[in-house]
Amino acid sequence: MNDIAATIPPALAWRRSERVRVPWRRVRAVLAYLAGAGVLLLGWELAGRAGVANGFVLTPGETLATLADAKNGALYARSAAATFSAAATGLAIGGALAGLSALVAHQVRPLRRIVDQVAALANSAPWVAVGPVVLVVAGRESGPVAIAALAVYFFFFVAVSTGLSASEGSLRGVFRSLGASPWHTATLLTIPRAWPSLAEGFKLAAPAALAGAVYGEWYGSSTGLGVLLISGMQGGDVARLWAASLIAAAGGMVVFAAAAIAQSVLRRRYGSGIVALHEPDTRSTWRRVLTTIVEVVAITAALLGLWQLWITLGKVSPLVAPGPARVFADLAARPAEYAELAGHTLSTSALALLLGVSVGVLLAVFARLSFFTSGLVVPAMVVLTATPLVAMFPLLARLFGYRDSTVVVIAAVLVVLPAFVYTRSGMDATLPLHRDVARSLGAGGAVTFRFIGLPSALPHMSTGLRIAASSAIVATVIGESLIGSTGLGVDFTYQYRLLNMAPAFGSAILIVVLSLLVFLVFGWFDRLIHRRFGA
Repeated sequence: MNDIAATIPPALAWRRSERVRVPWRRVRAVLAYLAGAGVLLLGWELAGRAGVANGFVLTPGETLATLADAKNGALYARSAAATFSAAATGLAIGGALAGLSALVAHQVRPLRRIVDQVAALANSAPWVAVGPVVLVVAGRESGPVAIAALAVYFFFFVAVSTGLSASEGSLRGVFRSLGASPWHTATLLTIPRAWPSLAEGFKLAAPAALAGAVYGEWYGSSTGLGVLLISGMQGGDVARLWAASLIAAAGGMVVFAAAAIAQSVLRRRYGSGIVALHEPDTRSTWRRVLTTIVEVVAITAALLGLWQLWITLGKVSPLVAPGPARVFADLAARPAEYAELAGHTLSTSALALLLGVSVGVLLAVFARLSFFTSGLVVPAMVVLTATPLVAMFPLLARLFGYRDSTVVVIAAVLVVLPAFVYTRSGMDATLPLHRDVARSLGAGGAVTFRFIGLPSALPHMSTGLRIAASSAIVATVIGESLIGSTGLGVDFTYQYRLLNMAPAFGSAILIVVLSLLVFLVFGWFDRLIHRRFGA
């Protein structure tokens, strides 16, 4: 096995020269992030004193005073413990299920496409729609854990799948030619190469778990930050709203920082580990299309059967969930109305995706310029992402108004982070040896970026785009349900409040279908990019 270990490329080995340089680089990075956090706090202080958003923005001192109040301290501590516990549990459950699914898809190749589509379906289920159903199945107190697990499943699935595929190709061929057993191949190649990708996914999944737990607490939990946020928003208690948001954002920043440190260590130890090499599909176009149709029909039939079985055996009230027949009858009775609603949601999602990805890529490029610019951008991105949507809604609504364009802003906010994280990791993926060779041949910065930097970054960026595109539909639905005037999210919320469950579930099904279509399109694009530039 020493011969096998010796074949591990330099990207998987710890280089002594890097070990010497790491401490000073870390110190500069920490100082830059602290400076960026200071700039954010200064901007927050100035906005609070200037009375931005009609006095809705409190200063940091006013928010901390609320937390320090002896009468409120125990309440905030108890609520934070409940939310963080639910988020951590959901993160562990969702991550374990996603890792198991990705492992099954990786080892059992005939199941790979089916597992991919089930993962996309899990990501496509809108939190607005699954919240009431999850409460019925899991109970009100377990609802935040279940929704948090659902929120992180897709992020972990994509990260683990991409990481496991990173060992495909010539490296695996070398191990096989040397007679390595499956166990040694897994422990020396497959698993180590997957760790950096898993850390990448964890950076996205951790804030999503927190947001999912908070969202689950909306539906009747007895304690938690979500309960404080809802009560503060409905009661006009600005101090409580900002205090709960600050706790949630602080928790998200701590987890994000831990994931970033782990990713940095793992990347130096094992390489980038995110570039997946896909085997070419030798099937004809018609066979691929036919296979996809058969798989989709089979999965749909199985889900419909389980749905009807749950309604029948569980004796579920029609006021909680209707049967499939009632829902499809309503879809058939209002095709034009549903088409108009779906078109509005799809166009809003497209605008949000374009805006969010553009901003995310530009911020990643800006953060790459220096330690100082990175320190300015990264803390702002973490705070923006770690803060639950319901906490940002009142501020965004007051800044941009209660109109449909604000829905685009809210959805774009949730899309920015995948674009930022994966673009930034892609820009770091270029091997120093390749850059050195280009410079030794007299290539300038623009030429090096065009022929080395950009091709190395494209697989990362396409993976981020795949995640962002699948999240854009769900993010748009959440924004529509809060302040929209039309769209599938508005229709679902309106019908659900009137207990018209058949049209409510009809809108939810269309949301899932749209998200699945987007996932398939961008999944195909992601595979195309990896085949072209993954090597």
